Amino acid sequence: MGREHELALVEDRLGAAAGGAGQVVLLAGEPGVGKSRLAEEAAALAARLGMRCCWGRATDEEGNPAYWPFRQVLRALGRSGAAPGRPAGLLGPDPGDVGGAEQRFRLFEEVSELLVAEAEKSGLLVVLDDLHWADEASLRLLVYLARGMAGARLAVLAIYRDTEIGEPLRRTLAALAGEASVTRVRLTGLAEAEVGDLLAGVTGWPSPESVVGAVSRRTRGNPFFVAELARLLGGEQGDGAELPDGIRDAVRGRLGRLSAWCERVVSAAAVLGSAVDPPALAAAAGWDVGEVLDALDEATAAGILTAAPDAGAGAGTGAGTGAAESGSTSIRFGHDLIREAARLEVATARRLTLHRRMAEHLIGRVDAADRAGEVAFHLLESLPAGDAGLAVAWAERAAGQAMAQLAWEEAAALYGRALAAAADAALGGPDRCRLLLARARAQVRAYDMVNARRSLLAAADLAREAGDARTVGEAAMVMEGVTDFVWDATGAALYAEALAGIPEQDSVLRARLLAQFAVSDSWSPLSDAGARSAEALAMAERVGDRRAVKEALRARQLALSGPDGVTDRLALGDRMLAMGEADRDDDAVLWGRLWRFDALAQLGRLDEAEAELDPIDAVTRRLRSPLARWHALRYRAAIALARGRFDDARGLSEQALELARRAGHEGALVPSHGFRLIVATQTGEDDPSIEEATQTAPPTVAISAVWASWLMAAGRRDEARQVYRALPPASSVPGFLLLSTLFATAELAAEFGDREAAAGTYRAMAPYADLFACGGAGVIAILGSMRLPLGRAAAATGRLDDAVRHLRVAAEVNERAGTPPMAAFARYELARALARRRRPGDRDEAAALAESAGATAGGLGMAPLRARCAELARSLSGQVAGPLTRREDEIAVLVSQGLTNRQIAAAAHIAERTVENHVQHILGKLGFTNRAQIAAWVAAGRPRRPADPRPG
Repeated sequence: MGREHELALVEDRLGAAAGGAGQVVLLAGEPGVGKSRLAEEAAALAARLGMRCCWGRATDEEGNPAYWPFRQVLRALGRSGAAPGRPAGLLGPDPGDVGGAEQRFRLFEEVSELLVAEAEKSGLLVVLDDLHWADEASLRLLVYLARGMAGARLAVLAIYRDTEIGEPLRRTLAALAGEASVTRVRLTGLAEAEVGDLLAGVTGWPSPESVVGAVSRRTRGNPFFVAELARLLGGEQGDGAELPDGIRDAVRGRLGRLSAWCERVVSAAAVLGSAVDPPALAAAAGWDVGEVLDALDEATAAGILTAAPDAGAGAGTGAGTGAAESGSTSIRFGHDLIREAARLEVATARRLTLHRRMAEHLIGRVDAADRAGEVAFHLLESLPAGDAGLAVAWAERAAGQAMAQLAWEEAAALYGRALAAAADAALGGPDRCRLLLARARAQVRAYDMVNARRSLLAAADLAREAGDARTVGEAAMVMEGVTDFVWDATGAALYAEALAGIPEQDSVLRARLLAQFAVSDSWSPLSDAGARSAEALAMAERVGDRRAVKEALRARQLALSGPDGVTDRLALGDRMLAMGEADRDDDAVLWGRLWRFDALAQLGRLDEAEAELDPIDAVTRRLRSPLARWHALRYRAAIALARGRFDDARGLSEQALELARRAGHEGALVPSHGFRLIVATQTGEDDPSIEEATQTAPPTVAISAVWASWLMAAGRRDEARQVYRALPPASSVPGFLLLSTLFATAELAAEFGDREAAAGTYRAMAPYADLFACGGAGVIAILGSMRLPLGRAAAATGRLDDAVRHLRVAAEVNERAGTPPMAAFARYELARALARRRRPGDRDEAAALAESAGATAGGLGMAPLRARCAELARSLSGQVAGPLTRREDEIAVLVSQGLTNRQIAAAAHIAERTVENHVQHILGKLGFTNRAQIAAWVAAGRPRRPADPRPG
């Protein structure tokens, strides 16, 4: 696996040898990298070429005789013992030791001649494995053979570990370097994709990308290590195994070949981190740095460690000792698995002592403050033997640095370890409360909502026990910037508790608490969010605290999230954006951009809303926050849906849904599921996973209405009716969901002939006729002009003139805004209304609109709408005769008179866009390409089967 290039090279060399051009291939690599496996493939290739294959393996066992690899080859060829033709003395002592160079030369010549002669029969591949253990006499024989096999049908595949090259093998490789028949092949680790394939092959199922990436990094693609970890993933090692036994045994074997001193140094280095800082290691272990460097050189030569150019200063931030500070190279373990296995060989007490002494060494350095992460790591690893209080202090300092670097997950983990050490340090409630709040803030930033809620509630409990209302409020405000109906009731109770426990006077804390109280209450249409948010903003401005002002602005934005507040929200977005840019506060910049998008979308200014997407992406990248990423993804998905790019919308929404799912954030999961339902409703997608996810989501009014629409589109009318009947009134939804809910309710009322509900919905929507249907605080989907549901509701109550008026405007506005799906819906509904109204020309126009809407739906992949348009067109087609409808015939006559579309529209009392549609249908039905052909056809008496009436 993953050796296609190397195998092709070996196959080429075997082909050359089979043709009479002797070849030597030197195959190198670390243990477990797949050298022997490649040799097996080479043997199979040789067999297909008709070549014989013989193996000889060197060994590191004591007492193995000279020429042991070649002895095995000759035995395989039947040339051992007393057999005729056996090379003299090959089974005895090395002639070089007893008979001089001349006798050794004769022996080498005899062996070479014998192998060449055997090769002449059908070709011969000699595999010499584990050459790093071969005796020097065998290596010299290999050099002699390589220099005399140029015209032979002989190939030699010599395999060795380049991590264990001794001086004899080094000289051999140098001697072979200039030979034209010699090819070097070095195997390295598998690529990440190949690691994934190998994992799947061993476990029997594909591993997630994150697992593949982690295994690839830990093993560096070493196939043996990958396979061992794959068996661990597959459960062969049992639960709780730190490392597979195969890996530990393999590493023990490699370490056992080091000198005792080198092995001791390597084990100590493994305890302290994956990167090795020789002076720090010497200081921690109490050794001479020169002796440490000698040991590290030996380990590097053995491939246990690697020396690479130092990319920068040796400042580490995680679990390591940093890069070497002397020279221009850094020293690291070749594999994390080697380091881990070596670390496990060190006794626990020794490990704790090494970590404690490394921490002491780092604290004494002038750059200790910059190495807070390393210091914290070693202090925490030294527990319980080390100083727990010191470990907590440095862990908190390192976590603060991680927060400043936007490394939210690392910060949360460090605060968590500090909390775990707090018990040993006998820290009191206030200190633990501080750490819990800090961890909760990091978890919110990391978008780990489940654990963030747990952390802040634990902090609130500690604060409550201490009678500290201020800290209760601080705990509740950790969720600032996160809307989550699962949390809001709890948050509101905490805000109320904190407000009751602090003085009723102007303060930054009180202003922030009032603002957050208003935010948490925004789900209720009967809340006091408006008055409370106004009070919070006024107080924040009086105390002059910009953070409090920003939080109060967010409360105002939510309080004004109904359609009546759309222009105010646009102004609030401008103000928040200006404050964020002035303060270099990316959180405020993000909120300002998001609010502007919401307001612009609801105003129908979609091009301006779409222009906010790139700036939103830019600030999201700077924040490195998964929650910010979720916002950016869902806004791009909303625009993609509005533009009719359903594949893009689906892909973006899946990414957003996965983020929300990992975070355990119901406030993001529900709208994400709702969006997927809307996409499925418009495209006719029948995905069981969508249905399952929707049925397990909280039954909010908005998602239930969308669910009923999906059931309707899927042809499950009775189920849709049941959901519709259970819907609470639209007046029960929060303001930011009002228009979307009214949109869905109007459609369902019309479908089920509920005149009373349709009339009530019409009255509720009428003030917002010029807005677009979308959320007012966090757009999920943009459903186009509110004129469309107004037209549907009017038609359902029998007010067909009003319906036609609204639907004409809806079609034009949606077309102009660049929302082709909603324009197609509007044309279809207009066609239905016209067909029912039955005025002169209505049916012809309805037929043209149905065809036009159906063509758009088909082009966009909106299967349900396309089917409905086709059904309507069929029902209308029986009302007219001839190749054209009556209306189309009228338009054709007007075209023949040389009138423009605008002039025809005025003459026929229809929209110019409708004229355009009629002209296109006339051309299509008659098989024409231009208006001149239509004029000629009319002049010819409008024959039923027109010929080619082109002028001239």
